Amino acid sequence: MKRNTIKFPAVYAIAVLGLVGTMIACNKSRTVTPVAVTEESLKKASGTPLVQNAEITSVVTIANIRTSADGSTTKVMFCQNEQILNVVNSADLNTLKDAFAKNHAVQVTFDPWHAAVSHVALASAEDQAYFNNKEVVSHAGTAMKIEATTSAEAIDHAADMGVLNLTGDTLTNVIPDFNTAQLMFDYIAHQCCQLAGPYAIDHCISFQYCEDGCYARAHKMCMIINSKYHYGTQKVFSFANAGIDELCVKAEKWNGCCINWWYHVAPLVTIKTATGPKAFVFDPAMFDQPVLLSTWLHAQTNPACVPSGDVPHVSMINIQPTASYSPSGGSGYFFDTDPLYVNTNSTLVSYRHLISCP
Repeated sequence: MKRNTIKFPAVYAIAVLGLVGTMIACNKSRTVTPVAVTEESLKKASGTPLVQNAEITSVVTIANIRTSADGSTTKVMFCQNEQILNVVNSADLNTLKDAFAKNHAVQVTFDPWHAAVSHVALASAEDQAYFNNKEVVSHAGTAMKIEATTSAEAIDHAADMGVLNLTGDTLTNVIPDFNTAQLMFDYIAHQCCQLAGPYAIDHCISFQYCEDGCYARAHKMCMIINSKYHYGTQKVFSFANAGIDELCVKAEKWNGCCINWWYHVAPLVTIKTATGPKAFVFDPAMFDQPVLLSTWLHAQTNPACVPSGDVPHVSMINIQPTASYSPSGGSGYFFDTDPLYVNTNSTLVSYRHLISCP
């Protein structure tokens, strides 16, 4: 199980309340009425005010380690964390390289707002046993390498992309129109942890924290779409797992900072349009409405957020069954599952009081 521990500063950054003009709700421009955010309402909603500048400690496995051509920078990617992190300390780097070579889990502490690793240690025998024994699935899915010549039409055409597969026999294949999809999207967005509760589900969804947690958000959103609305879903995983590719995103809804991922995931649905069924993505952390798959991918290659020497590019996508949870390894073809929502709920609880952008 992924285990997160958040270390808070001595003084909570309640100054975030001054940003309500740009951060007041997880869906600012739609039919959901934003709830006034106050320190008291935040305490009632989650038990802890939203905070910044908290370090996170997790037990994770390593997907890849990249060192620049000149050897000046090294970046690490963890299977259970979508954010690309910088490694500066040579002892930490040696521990990571050794663990990667031996397929050993590590306990890592990092600062998400500076994307920097601050401490690494080998995971305990108990934690390593968990990773050794966990179920890893390999679904054929629909994997596609993304090239400069790949057209939006090819990506968005639902039938060609294999999006029309059902999650289950009792679910409806195609959402009949965009308005129906928008109502579902608004309901989901209103479960955002930044809005004061009560929430209509067991755990609020941490849309306000874009640095990590997409896998938990996607799993919970699919559950809502399947169980409440009875529409079929899949998941689309985007990867920057080739060469110096990175997913470069500007958190427009959350004060506009840049975030760099090596993968991202969100629910994929099929919506009937005037020109046929199209592949749409639900991602309230990035958008205020369902968006075409090509639009979702394009937002992850923002040229304003390119790290020095790297390339904003989606290397590949993999359309997976709803059951696939997070990558297992860096290839983009193997995935963990979370059928009982244990990791999902643990992650949502850990991230409920965090926000994007320093």
